[in-house]
Amino acid sequence: MASALGEGEASSSTATGNSCKHQVFLSFRGEDTRKGFTDHLSASLERRGITAYRDDKNLEKGDVIQDELLKAIEESMFAVVVLSPNYASSSWCLDELHNILECSKNHGLSVVPVFYNVEPSDVRHQKGNFKKALRKHQNRFGQDSDKIRRWTDALTQIASFSGWDSKNQQEARLVENIVDHIQKKLLPKFPSCPENLVGILPKMEDVFSLLGMGSNNVHFVGIWGMGGIGKTTVARAVYEAIQSKFQVCCFMRDVREVSKAKGFVHLQKLLLSTLNVSDEFYDIEDGKKMIRNWLCKKKVLLVLDDISEEIQLENLAGKQDWFGPGSTVIITTRYMHLLEIHRVNGTYKVEGLVEEEALRLFCLKAFKRDKPEEGYLDLSKDIAKYTGGLPLALKVLGSYLCGRDLHFWHRTARELGSVLPSEILNTLKISFDHLEPTEKYIFLDIACFFKGMNRDEVVNILQMCDYYDGIENGIVTLIEKSLITLSKDEMLEMHDLLQDMGKNIVFQEFPTNPGKRSRLWSKMDIDQVLTNDMGTEAIQGIVLHSSYEARWSIEAFSKTSQLTFLSLHGMKLPLGLNYLPRSLKVLHWNYCPLKTLPLADQKYELVEIKLRNSKIEQVWHGKKFLEKLKYLDLSVSENLTGTPDISGAPMLQKLNLQFCSGLSEVHPSLTHHENLVQLDFSNCTSLKTIPGKLKMSSLEELDLSNCSSFVNLPEFAECMKLSLLSLKRTSIKNLPRSVSSSLPLLCSLDLSCCNLTKLAFPCNIFHLPLLTDLNLSRNKFVHVPISLHKLPKLKRLCLNNCPNLKSLPVLPSSIEKLEACNSFIAYHESGLFDRCESIFNFFRSSSSDRSQVFIMEFTSWVYTKEKVSPWQSFLSFNLEDGEHLSLPPQGDFAPNDRLGIILCFQTATYLNKTDLCVCNGRRWITKKNSGEKGNRVYFILLTNDYFSDESCPDYTFKLSVNNDLNHNMHKQAWSYGSNQCWGRWVHQQDFID
Repeated sequence: MASALGEGEASSSTATGNSCKHQVFLSFRGEDTRKGFTDHLSASLERRGITAYRDDKNLEKGDVIQDELLKAIEESMFAVVVLSPNYASSSWCLDELHNILECSKNHGLSVVPVFYNVEPSDVRHQKGNFKKALRKHQNRFGQDSDKIRRWTDALTQIASFSGWDSKNQQEARLVENIVDHIQKKLLPKFPSCPENLVGILPKMEDVFSLLGMGSNNVHFVGIWGMGGIGKTTVARAVYEAIQSKFQVCCFMRDVREVSKAKGFVHLQKLLLSTLNVSDEFYDIEDGKKMIRNWLCKKKVLLVLDDISEEIQLENLAGKQDWFGPGSTVIITTRYMHLLEIHRVNGTYKVEGLVEEEALRLFCLKAFKRDKPEEGYLDLSKDIAKYTGGLPLALKVLGSYLCGRDLHFWHRTARELGSVLPSEILNTLKISFDHLEPTEKYIFLDIACFFKGMNRDEVVNILQMCDYYDGIENGIVTLIEKSLITLSKDEMLEMHDLLQDMGKNIVFQEFPTNPGKRSRLWSKMDIDQVLTNDMGTEAIQGIVLHSSYEARWSIEAFSKTSQLTFLSLHGMKLPLGLNYLPRSLKVLHWNYCPLKTLPLADQKYELVEIKLRNSKIEQVWHGKKFLEKLKYLDLSVSENLTGTPDISGAPMLQKLNLQFCSGLSEVHPSLTHHENLVQLDFSNCTSLKTIPGKLKMSSLEELDLSNCSSFVNLPEFAECMKLSLLSLKRTSIKNLPRSVSSSLPLLCSLDLSCCNLTKLAFPCNIFHLPLLTDLNLSRNKFVHVPISLHKLPKLKRLCLNNCPNLKSLPVLPSSIEKLEACNSFIAYHESGLFDRCESIFNFFRSSSSDRSQVFIMEFTSWVYTKEKVSPWQSFLSFNLEDGEHLSLPPQGDFAPNDRLGIILCFQTATYLNKTDLCVCNGRRWITKKNSGEKGNRVYFILLTNDYFSDESCPDYTFKLSVNNDLNHNMHKQAWSYGSNQCWGRWVHQQDFID
């Protein structure tokens, strides 16, 4: 981010969502960013519900481009200008920019520039690519033409706006930051009651009368009614209308489903996250105490949506004294008695829409306007009346009939007439009946199994089950037809009535015999089928997440020859199980009670097996024919003694064995597997070695971290693809020589907490050309036993808690971060940096891999004001008060002799996981320095290149807490200990003996 947004950004209090057709206008150079950054930005805006105008997407053939663009700009609330290297080469873009700035000046359009792979100074002063582009335009239009003058002025002006700089930022994070900012700016401009919320105003006024606004009393208010009647919609509209009057606001949606899926502790943490409270707790009672303690002095607006049990209220809003004066808690529920039990101050029952309102809502969905088209009035009235004013039914039927011809409408009206008006499920089923077969299957799977699950996870399961093609397109269709929704966090949601409808459809497949239905989810039905051996080939999926003792037949699955998806959780099977169907493709069984899977010597269709927290001792006996198996998860199976024979699973890609504490044997088939990509042995505390030589040509990640008994790492075959190797907290004594000779793609190596000495490292370990991350923390060596300066790509080095370490090694010029906290304990008085090789190498290197910023982190006793003598002759630090430091622009030497700047910040903080950031007046130098509490010293080295592209660089520096923390935590972070800064320019003369 170039600087804090706000001051330079054009804005207007008159621009509102009512007067503007588009919320965001995107200006960009197509060849630079259309398929990359701009596409990602547009998609992110769309996911947030923000409409974005793109001229390559919204204009139809035959439009007059200039007029349409000008109109689109004028009808927008925001303009995001993506200034990329070739932006100025387009006269179209420059005209667009001029018009944007004119609208900013005359109509209050808010403008946000993004400096994408360009420097702001190049735009401001028309340097680099911008200079070349304008020179071509001058040759075409004349140097003194009005066009050139307007474009030059526009570029100068846009560079003065506050905006974002893509430099040193991850693109995904940059996009989210921009969208976050726009969303926050747009929120006050949105109308409190969007046009399509038909009939909402009277309901809002009724709720307002119960809230006691202006009073210092805490008010609990209940909104209740049948499913689909609009309780959540009313609560959301009220919430958005009054949230600006409260200190803390939280809309907690779908409490019933979330509490069932993730538990009350998750919900308690979600509520506390509105205060940036990140304290860890795992007990419900602790969560209740924290909510009361953190919120009792705050004016809180809390909405608890879809409450179904008293315990949910007890754990989230137990009593009124949990909240500060003037707080309001709004509860939506189907059950009036819950509100009475909780002694709310007032209740409001949501009724259906009246006839006129129902017709209008139906028309908005069916015709995209509030009145029917000619010839459809009577039909529209009949259909709207049939729904009984239920908003959900109106939306679903309206979406279903949208774009259909009159004949189709008449046929639908006739079908409606054959169904009793009071039977909402049958009403909704009409839309289901007209889905394509694939869409029907997906809808039923979501209704019976997957509601509330992550979209990608559901798509993955359905694809592995291989029921049908077009899964992702089918989900999109269901969303478009208002049969399912997608939450902001990509969860598949479905209204309760629609879910009941889907389950009813499956029930009707064979009402009297659940064994002949396609899907089973009810504990009672599943017990009946599997206890009495009633399974048939009709059953395709079974999901049961319930912990109990089930007395299923040992041959329970013998007749389920078409079963493809089985997901179980927690039950006990005292009789055991002798059979799993060959057709099974996805097996999820958390807390599986079996000692081994009952697999026969025949081919199976299994693609994924997850047996987390199981009692498995041996996964299967001997070689099994699992030719399609890709994923095997046995994590936290503490009774597992050895890995299975996977020679019959040639397509296996991921094997998760973490926290298998009893695992001690590795089957030889593992070390020769050619397709395994990820192998996780982390926290397998009984594992001592992997036999033989690793000949796993596809392996990319090998995690042996916290395998405390592991002593012998095998040799690697030549040219393996391994990119990540973690040996953290193992008991290895030596590294095999093949680590350096056979792992040319290794990027990350973790050897921390191994008590290693110099003898443990092969002499040629520095032959790792792509290594970027190296962790050697908590080891016993006196000198770093690796020639680090020969690692050309090394960026991050950790040497924390190495008490015997005497000095730092010479580092490569590519280095960006060095951590050495709680090291050099025995030697901190002996001149740690006397030779300054690392500093010299960093500043003097001309390597193309050299970073512009290098950060070193130490515990504070290494350098204090009194102990700065080891660098006194070299640095002569200038002490400043507080946490700010300013340096003169040029220093004492000529610019040609200047190599860069060295800064030192000494600080103390008691907050765990605090991100300390270094910035100057224009941009962040680093966003994260430390995640640990205590006394710290940071050395930051900046080369001349860091400032080379700024015409007026700022040489004022500050160390601050990450700006995501709230103000109170910011103050607390600095409340312990003192903060001091040193710094100076570094010159050629400093390195001359």
